[in-house]
Amino acid sequence: MPLPDVIVSLIGAARRRLWAAGIVHRLVAWTALALTVAAGLVGVARVVVLEWAEPAALAMVIALAILAGAVSLVRRPTLFQSAQTIDRRLAGFDRVSTALELTKRPQLDDSEIRQVKEAATWSTGRRVEGLVRIWPRGPIPILGGVALLAALVLAVVPSATDQAIAQQRVERAAIVAEADKLDDLAEELPKEVADEVKKLAEELRQSETLEQAIAKLGEARQDLTSKIGPSDLAKKTGLAGLEARLQQQPVAAGATAAEQLRQLAKDLDSKTAEELAAAADELSRRADDFAGVDDELSKALQAASDAVRQAGSGEAARQAAAGSLNSAADQLDRAASDVAASDARANARAQARDAQNRLDGVRQARPGQGQGQQGQGQGQGQGQGQGQGQGQGQGQGQGQGQGQGQGQGQGQGQGQGQGQGQGQGGPGGGQGSGGQSGIGSTPGGQGSGQVPSGSGDDDPALDPARSNVFDPLTAGLGDEVRVALNGSQPGDPVGSTVGTGTKNLPLSDYGDRYAEYQRTALQALDRLAVPGSFQDLVRNYFTEIEP
Repeated sequence: MPLPDVIVSLIGAARRRLWAAGIVHRLVAWTALALTVAAGLVGVARVVVLEWAEPAALAMVIALAILAGAVSLVRRPTLFQSAQTIDRRLAGFDRVSTALELTKRPQLDDSEIRQVKEAATWSTGRRVEGLVRIWPRGPIPILGGVALLAALVLAVVPSATDQAIAQQRVERAAIVAEADKLDDLAEELPKEVADEVKKLAEELRQSETLEQAIAKLGEARQDLTSKIGPSDLAKKTGLAGLEARLQQQPVAAGATAAEQLRQLAKDLDSKTAEELAAAADELSRRADDFAGVDDELSKALQAASDAVRQAGSGEAARQAAAGSLNSAADQLDRAASDVAASDARANARAQARDAQNRLDGVRQARPGQGQGQQGQGQGQGQGQGQGQGQGQGQGQGQGQGQGQGQGQGQGQGQGQGQGQGQGQGGPGGGQGSGGQSGIGSTPGGQGSGQVPSGSGDDDPALDPARSNVFDPLTAGLGDEVRVALNGSQPGDPVGSTVGTGTKNLPLSDYGDRYAEYQRTALQALDRLAVPGSFQDLVRNYFTEIEP
């Protein structure tokens, strides 16, 4: 006997309601548990930096919700379970479950048929709304709602984690910006140096933290410095002097020294003995300039000088001279290329230094860093103020209007103001300080007197309105002056270079230009390969003359 349709409909409706209630109950319970744990995790992240807290909390809630749905799908109530639930909760007294069981038999007797019909009659009009509640009651839904609200509030309120992530984004953007600047710089550099700069830019982009990026920039600066030879600055100075000298005293037609040498090699037949001798002398002097600075170039120039001097002896001598001149021109090109590479490395090093300073500024701007830096700055300022006060007391004596000081030195003095001073030292300039600082020329020995005001330049042929600070002209080279380079430390350049004097003109007051000169000089120290002893000399110089 088949199960009556009314019982089939009742059991189907009950099964669907039980399944829906199971999904909702399990989803609410498991999600409430996940939200409670997530709220606790997000709450901890308000105090402790846990970058993964919020993503992990969201992932846990979603995962448990999906798991609840999957378990509910697998554990759907059966027909017999639905029938038993109807009998228990709708007071069916086993009518529906019994009818379901009896209809599975192949044959039924009269009493069994009567039971099935009675179950069908009882099932008519029955509704399953009171079978089970779809939305659960009790503390679990309330706990889930409270946990959800707490998690949302904690996620919206700024936290240490949010600040850390925002700071990381700022730092990452700063690192990428510096890497982009290095890539732009590489486009303007020679290929060899450009490859090094591009490699540095790529390493910056791979840095995980700001500290790593700053450290890599520092390592790159050291590497670039190690590749800049100690004699590169002297070589650059020598090349500049050679170019300037051959522009004044050309040995042949040509825009550069190398072009003049190559042109001279072609014009040997048309040169007189006096012109050849003059060219040979000029090349010999230029060879002396590079002795100890670039020995290969010095030897090439000297060989070209000797060959040019013998060029009038015959065709073979002229061919040998032409070969030596072309070889010297090649060496000049090589030296110029080396200097260009050194300048490019110095430029890249300066860019790395600037990038390092900018990234360090980003690091200093981190939340919580400002107070520490301010306190440190105050401590340094107080220490410096005390140190300066002691030094001023020792050097200036009583201070206002009248002071005492000691100075030693040589050279032409410059002074302004009235001040009483005591000079001590050998021949040269004595220095006194009083109401205003002054430097004047004093003879050797020991004595005291007034330091006169006015310019230190006593040439009566010059305009008396000249300032006591002068800038050189860009043209009008004077007589050649040879300056010896004696290395005071291992690796320092030795030899000699050439300088030329210029006539000075007044531009501005000393105090107005001091800061600019100091800044330019200190920047040049970092961009050029200057020996350590020379760097200390320049810094001490500006410290001594500070107004």
